[in-house]
Amino acid sequence: MVLAKYISVLLHPFICATISFLLLLSNSYLSFSKFLVIAGITFSATVIVPTIHVLIMKHQGQTASMDIPEREKRITTFFTGILVYSIALIILWIIDALKPILILMWAYAFNTIVATIITKYWKISIHGMALGGPLAALGMTISPLYFWFVPLVVPMTYSRVKLNAHTTAQVIAGFILGFLLTATHFILLGAL
Repeated sequence: MVLAKYISVLLHPFICATISFLLLLSNSYLSFSKFLVIAGITFSATVIVPTIHVLIMKHQGQTASMDIPEREKRITTFFTGILVYSIALIILWIIDALKPILILMWAYAFNTIVATIITKYWKISIHGMALGGPLAALGMTISPLYFWFVPLVVPMTYSRVKLNAHTTAQVIAGFILGFLLTATHFILLGAL
């Protein structure tokens, strides 16, 4: 159980988002100040605001943990995410952020809309989506070598199932959906 918790934390959506945006930024030629601004915006949208939202929910007794195990309670968190990602996307577009950053932030907003719809009927794994999406983005923009990290879905599936957070199908489906949706965004929007 301890190993499962460590894996779940190491492959948490917040960590996957932070690493992926930083890697995309590090792969560019930006001034240090612009790097910090874009990193600050992406980190705020994908980590700080969602964390505050979930902490408030937890404090008010609306959820049992930071993972929001109650399927029906995830919807409001997703709506908050969609709003924050959309605002971040507009700000990033205004300050002329790099195209891969814009596409990935768009993917976070769009993919969360899809996750919201699915979650009304089935508890798809956001851990899975949040691993699949960034791996697709990094593999398509920086190097196909990032696709070698796809097998991380195996320990992630083990951890989420062991922690009784999801079924195997929910984690795998989340990963595949996140990967395919994000890859599609990069193929279609990258061509514009």
